[in-house]
Amino acid sequence: MSRQEESAPTPAAARTLTAIATQVAGGFLHHLAPSFRPPARLICPSDEAEQAVVDAVTQAAASRGVPVEIIDLRPAPAERLDAVTARLDGWRSRAVDGNPDAMPTLLILRGFDVFGDDTHEGPTYPFRSQFQFDQKFLWLFIGRDASRMRFLFGSYRRPLYQAAGDITPEDWRPASS
Repeated sequence: MSRQEESAPTPAAARTLTAIATQVAGGFLHHLAPSFRPPARLICPSDEAEQAVVDAVTQAAASRGVPVEIIDLRPAPAERLDAVTARLDGWRSRAVDGNPDAMPTLLILRGFDVFGDDTHEGPTYPFRSQFQFDQKFLWLFIGRDASRMRFLFGSYRRPLYQAAGDITPEDWRPASS
């Protein structure tokens, strides 16, 4: 058996991955999503799982008329997060647009776990103060490294402490030690 055959997912595994991604999307973008969707974070166990979730969430959003923007932070994390922060209006977000009925845009921030250490802390401070009150966007933070995502969102010493609820499905959560 070749190395590629060993690592290729089986059709049953692919269906399971698709089913889990669809479940995540349905939970994230339920019928009240545009009005009442708090920010969420998700830990994906693989590139394939991440792509399946992005596809499922994008499809669910499109069916509800929610525009989606996917931002991969990995190539230039600080610069890309700074660019996102510059687009935010905080408390003034509805007043600036002048259209309170406008559908918020879903921002899917891929590779967010890159910020999960002390050396990348800087860009998250101004981001937190701007994003938490902005009403123009819905937020989905995706990362692959569970410990780095916990570092970001689970420590009261970090600027993003409890800024997004964990929607990682049980199947994808790391085993407790």
